[in-house]
Amino acid sequence: MKRLPSIKTLRAVFQHRAPEARRILEMRRDQLEAHPVGAARVAECYHAPQTFDLRLDILASIDSGLHGVEGFDLGRRDGTQATLYYLNTGDTYAPTIVFWNGSYRVESWGDRVEILERQGWRT
Repeated sequence: MKRLPSIKTLRAVFQHRAPEARRILEMRRDQLEAHPVGAARVAECYHAPQTFDLRLDILASIDSGLHGVEGFDLGRRDGTQATLYYLNTGDTYAPTIVFWNGSYRVESWGDRVEILERQGWRT
């Protein structure tokens, strides 16, 4: 597994619930599916959701200031396509959890998009 944000870093998003957020980031797939929010997500999908999808849905559920999981596609001129996922805080530049290129990061999704645009990605 790739490096995960520390509890200290997660406090920027989850305040006192940062230890719980870290535990969710460390959960195995079977644990995510057994979590009530994860089980509900699996039940509503025709095809099994990806692990990061379950994880982000559960993370979004532990903070009432978060408004679910969102994402959008990015592309490069060479035809490379990717999707950036994040927990919606209602503010483009507020710290949140961003899932990009297989990693969970604490940053604003607006800042991540600006970095990616400088690297040749387009929304």
